[in-house]
Amino acid sequence: MHGFYAFYLAGRRILVTQSVSKESSSISKNEPSVSKWKDQEENLKHEETIAESGRIFVRNLSFTVTEEELTELLSKYGPLAELIMPVDRLSRKAKGFALVTFVIPENASTAYTELDGSVFHGRMLHLLPGKAKQSIEELLEQEGLTYQQKQKLKQKSQAASSHNWNTLFLGQNAVADLIAENYNTTKEQVLDSSGKASIAVRLALGETQIVSQMREFLEESGVRLDAFNQAPKQRSKTTILIKNLPAKTSASEIRELFAKHGELGRVVLPTAGVTAIVEFLEPSEARNAFTKLAYSRFKHLPLYLEWAPSETFAAPYSKEKPLKKEVSKLNEQSAAGDKATETEVNGEATDDDEDPEPDTTLFIKNLNFETREDSVKEHFKKCGPIHYVTVALKKDPKKPGELLSMGYGFIQFKKKASADKALKTLQQSVLEGFSVELKRSNRTLQTFGEIKAVRLPKKMVGTGPHRGFAFVDYLTKHDAKRAFKALCQSTHLYGRRLVLEWATSEEDVDEIRKRTAQHFLDEPPSIKNLRKSTIDPEDTGEGLD
Repeated sequence: MHGFYAFYLAGRRILVTQSVSKESSSISKNEPSVSKWKDQEENLKHEETIAESGRIFVRNLSFTVTEEELTELLSKYGPLAELIMPVDRLSRKAKGFALVTFVIPENASTAYTELDGSVFHGRMLHLLPGKAKQSIEELLEQEGLTYQQKQKLKQKSQAASSHNWNTLFLGQNAVADLIAENYNTTKEQVLDSSGKASIAVRLALGETQIVSQMREFLEESGVRLDAFNQAPKQRSKTTILIKNLPAKTSASEIRELFAKHGELGRVVLPTAGVTAIVEFLEPSEARNAFTKLAYSRFKHLPLYLEWAPSETFAAPYSKEKPLKKEVSKLNEQSAAGDKATETEVNGEATDDDEDPEPDTTLFIKNLNFETREDSVKEHFKKCGPIHYVTVALKKDPKKPGELLSMGYGFIQFKKKASADKALKTLQQSVLEGFSVELKRSNRTLQTFGEIKAVRLPKKMVGTGPHRGFAFVDYLTKHDAKRAFKALCQSTHLYGRRLVLEWATSEEDVDEIRKRTAQHFLDEPPSIKNLRKSTIDPEDTGEGLD
């Protein structure tokens, strides 16, 4: 019988065979076992050593071993770039093997020398050189690839990078679709540029409203939003953030798409249906789904995937439905801390910080030109608590420094029932000799309060383009805080995300640059007035028309 013997030396398999002459050989050339060993011998000639690839194939693992336990064992020898331990779909147990790649190949050699033949969880480990992954350059050199296939390969190779996409990002196309649906109009009317109002501002404020609704839904679903508001210290191995979904995508569609690759835990998808969070129960299945689905086409859009922060959820996954009180505990604590900070910064606490209910703003037409806010409040206070009143004013061309009423204004109540009562009881009522007309207003989508001043510094003393930042002074602190809270999350204007900070009363450009540098060094700036990228007071028209 023809004999074979194999052993390892310096990370490479040495194959020893018995030398026999052709004349005395009694082995048929077609014998399957001989052919198999010859094929393996030929492959080994071209195989990289562990010291070159840093990649090890681990066999004979116990079926009870978890990925965390194997990671702990191997990471003693150096940082790991990747660890793949497949899990059986039916039994939900490990298949008994794993593939590990070390960041530093020398660490892989050390691990191989010390662990091969050692006992782990009651079984003797068998380590083999792993086949090195093809680099993106090698993949792109394959013949017959089209330009689109090459671009897809490049995108997939970059999908698992550590860049941090904005969690609440919404595509402008999805924003336009959702605005049209929410206001029972068409997408063409939303994007109509024939009116005075800016389309960019309209989309920005529509995005702000949608993001606000998404935040509320995510918090109620046990998502820790503060984990997304900073660079994550560690990425999750089981939770994936899905972006760029078509508007009104359903949770069942997402579950069906990702369940093909493994067993799922939680699937969180706000009603807007443009951003989702999917949790897998096994890391290996999550990685497989990420690799297969990143930049793949879903309906008519490519999927943008990102590994979510490790502390995405406030509580571990449980098949039992968690109580809302428990899952939002950390969010409530964070909100309480923010309120305490605001009180400390402003040096006072306000009792009027409760946000009004939706659909509580009324448009008041045919006001006496002498009527001001106090008179309007006195006239409407019997209907219920008032959030704010504003009368539209303009500069008096004949008397510099004085303002003239434009004959209309807005009033917002705290409760929707109060606004309904005002519409029923005070329609055509007489205020200071004029019969006022009332109608519902969606002004809350267009403004956050009365603006006292807007400054947009130019590059050269009043000429040339602006410098990319602006100052906005609100009449009340409450309005400034309300605008800051709504716009600082994920509002884009002309394709750029607005970055909001609180500014001191008087600042020059050098002070702004210095304070921005401190901000990125985690030194909190002083907070007094609102600073935002830009809002044009002329773009605060009534409604979407």
